[in-house]
Amino acid sequence: MRYLSLMCLFFIGFLLSSCGQEPMIAGNNQAYQKMTFSWEGPELKEAETTFLNYRMEMYFTDPDGGRIVVPGYFAADGDAGETGAESGNTWRAHLLPLKEGEWKYEVSFLEGDKIALASENTEGSSLAFDGEKGSFTVTAADESQTGFLGKGKLQYIGEHFLQFTNGDYFFKMGANAPEVLLQYKDFDGTAADRAYKDHIADWKEGDLLWQGEKGKGIVGVINYLKGQGINTHYFLLMNAYGDGKTAFPWKGKDNYYEYDVSKLDQWQYLFDYMMQEGIMTQFVLSEQENQSYFEHKEGGDFADSRKLFYRELAARFGYLNAVTWNIGEENGWEKDPTYGKSITTDQRKQFAAYLSDLLPYDELIVVHNGPSNTDAIFEDLLGDPSYSGISFQGNYQDVNHGYGRILHWRNESAAAGHPWVVTYDEPYTSPEYPDLDVWRKHSLWASLMAGAAGMEVYIGKGEDLVIQDYRKYQPYYEIMNHAKNFFTESGIPYQQLNPMPTEDNNSWVLSVDEEVFVVYLREGGEGELNLPSEMFEIHWFNPRSGEWSQNEALKNVSGEEKTALGKAPSQPDLDWVVLLKKKKE
Repeated sequence: MRYLSLMCLFFIGFLLSSCGQEPMIAGNNQAYQKMTFSWEGPELKEAETTFLNYRMEMYFTDPDGGRIVVPGYFAADGDAGETGAESGNTWRAHLLPLKEGEWKYEVSFLEGDKIALASENTEGSSLAFDGEKGSFTVTAADESQTGFLGKGKLQYIGEHFLQFTNGDYFFKMGANAPEVLLQYKDFDGTAADRAYKDHIADWKEGDLLWQGEKGKGIVGVINYLKGQGINTHYFLLMNAYGDGKTAFPWKGKDNYYEYDVSKLDQWQYLFDYMMQEGIMTQFVLSEQENQSYFEHKEGGDFADSRKLFYRELAARFGYLNAVTWNIGEENGWEKDPTYGKSITTDQRKQFAAYLSDLLPYDELIVVHNGPSNTDAIFEDLLGDPSYSGISFQGNYQDVNHGYGRILHWRNESAAAGHPWVVTYDEPYTSPEYPDLDVWRKHSLWASLMAGAAGMEVYIGKGEDLVIQDYRKYQPYYEIMNHAKNFFTESGIPYQQLNPMPTEDNNSWVLSVDEEVFVVYLREGGEGELNLPSEMFEIHWFNPRSGEWSQNEALKNVSGEEKTALGKAPSQPDLDWVVLLKKKKE
């Protein structure tokens, strides 16, 4: 059976204002919760003509008059994830309502040659439920819901951090490996022996399952990551002719116009479960080896098959509470002139703009650079309205990558008038496991002190393709969770912190309004800082253990000279974080 509160959504037939076909609406009609609208259309199968020549869209009007356009999709028999159906007459759209009150909808369903790729104002033959209208009521959000379900939609708001509808900001700590998460044997049409057997024990009674007993291993992975404080996973949705080769949404690696509906339903089960558990999905839409896959197959700069790929993904997953849409891993790095032909700046801009137009909300859209010694692809994207951030790759041992380049792109994007959400998603390492102390200093804390909105951990060349037991990464998860807790649980407005220049080569500094200062002492010792003439609380944080201590509770400083912060309470030759808060009157 599927997870009760996530998948067994009760169905209610609504008396709507239309006089024709009414949709079946699944969900609890609550703000921040997924709603599913299912319609009966013509009997079709998983064929090129089905996905190209039919176009469904729903137009929603919220209680304040705002308009949201949501693409729809072919759903076979409406329960393909369980039945494995390849044909049927169900068409479906999902809404994540962010406001309570009365909503209205109108649906469009048209047939025509390649109409799925046409612009919004297109003409075609009207079918089945085309033109139907109706209304429904959404109740207030329940912010006690688990994971992201009580927070709403995570969106780009023109700042360096993302924000949920309820006002909460998001501080990312993620898993970058394995990038082949979806190469899982329990997904239909997936030629893989990956079972995550070491995590089956992490599955608990009542958790998500499909088709009887399928899903325990991968659901156990999500449970384990949640327990480690990890809140993001980076993985490929398409690796045909790439490294892993068997994760793609189609019936076969070259069947890019024939989508596998049951497989996509099962992906959706997993992604819904991730939202419930509070783990963002980072959808990586291509990799270096197949960045020009669609265009190599079909020719041109922007293949129809890529446009359909983006549309199908937006329709099926655009409602999710927290997503990073990554145009491609190691984009622009060319190793061969066929599938891996370098994507140009113009293509990057076209791809992101097309995807952005399909998504109903202001999502995080990024691209990933490669190899680790160059980030030149970002230069021509500064100020581009479709890119709200970057997925940065550097060398984990290079402190300038961890601090200098992160700071550079944060500052440059702000100067261009479109601040990026910058995250260090791949501190690349050639050995299997990077040195933990170097990684903590040069990658983790270096990037956070440069103003990054978070980071992910990547382990070793080749390891990202074979790893199935995430416990091997636990030491990295632990120090990442310590860092996340420092920023999110210490009562500081981390989203407002700005990197601050310092003459001390041993320290990096963040500050906000001269009321909060964060100092990272890479090699320990005694820090010093120019402070205003105020009383400050001084707290010491151990980034290795996550423990707090105070050896000087209050300090009165003059502000006219550098003020010594004292020494760490123990192990003064190791790295420490000093938090200074202005004493309230």
